[in-house]
Amino acid sequence: HALLGGGALLPVHWGTFSLAMHAWDEPANTLLAQADPAIARLLMPRLGEAVEPSEQRPVDVWWCGVDEAVGRQKPPPPEPSAPQPTAPRELPWPLD
Repeated sequence: HALLGGGALLPVHWGTFSLAMHAWDEPANTLLAQADPAIARLLMPRLGEAVEPSEQRPVDVWWCGVDEAVGRQKPPPPEPSAPQPTAPRELPWPLD
């Protein structure tokens, strides 16, 4: 982000569909935990909310508590003993 000039960072395509093996709100939580406010000004509006990139407003963690508000339970975390899928270290070339 910094190499591209910094400024506002608006993550898109998260939280609308549960298509991954992680919780739907994990990308937002990870970004919020790892983003350096001195480099990236996060814009994280509610789904469908209009936003002006030049606005200076704090991040509202609206996604926290959504599951409970709609009566959904978060899936339990995977068992620690479950084998984790791994990719092969070397891939054949060309990929046929």
